[in-house]
Formats: sequence, C-alpha cells, structure tokens
Amino acid sequence: MNLRQYFITMLIGTILCWLAWSIVIINVNPAVDSGLGFFFFYLSLGLALLGTISLLIFVIYYFFSKKELPLFRFVKKSFQTALFLTFLLIIILYLQGKGYLSWWNILLLFIIVILLVIFKKLSKTYETEPIIYENNQKHS
Repeated sequence: MNLRQYFITMLIGTILCWLAWSIVIINVNPAVDSGLGFFFFYLSLGLALLGTISLLIFVIYYFFSKKELPLFRFVKKSFQTALFLTFLLIIILYLQGKGYLSWWNILLLFIIVILLVIFKKLSKTYETEPIIYENNQKHS
C-alpha cells in the first residue's frame, strides 16, 4: 500500500466513523440506554478520533520533521501517538460521564502518562541492519 492509498483509506474510514458517531448521537437516548448505546458512542468516537488525530499528526510529522525517515516510520509514529492520545481522551470522557473526574484523577492520569512515556523511551528497541553474508549464504 502506497502513501496515497493509505491516506485515502484512512480519510474514508475516518469520515465513516464520524458519520457513525453522529448517528449514535442522534438515535441513542442516554436516559433509557442499557449500556450498548454508550459502548457504540465511545467506540465510534474513539475510532473517529484515532483516524483524525493520526492523519493530523502524520501531516505534521511529514512536513515539519527534520529527519529524513521512510514514510512508513511517520505512519507508524503518528498512529502510535494518535492511539495513545485517543485512549487518553476516551478515558477522560468516560470518567467525566460517570462523574468520577476530579483533580486527583487528572493528577493520577498525568502521572500514569508520564510513566508510560518514560517507559516507552527507555524500552525503545533499536533496529539493527541485516547481516550480509558473503555469496548470499546464511551461516547455520
């Protein structure tokens, strides 16, 4: 899949997710919902946010990055960042919807985010270049 196909696929998927979210908003009454409506609300909103944030971050990385990396690295990095931000936003929205969001919950989430970022930076594996053997033969 080339970059154009990826971008078009993500754009169409994101638009469909925003449409699904708007259908859920219009048709689900939260006062009489048994939980399935909330599930579809958070699922469609999460997927819509994931696509939107991923595309926006990819564009930012692509045009403003000083490193010349292959495009799939920008795609991977933007998707991982978008997944993390979307998960964080959905958790905050869920806690607010349940009435559990307070200053100490936000502080706890902030500490967890910092620890996750530190863990990701410390556990980052570096890719090595493949070993090239003479005469295209691998040693056993």
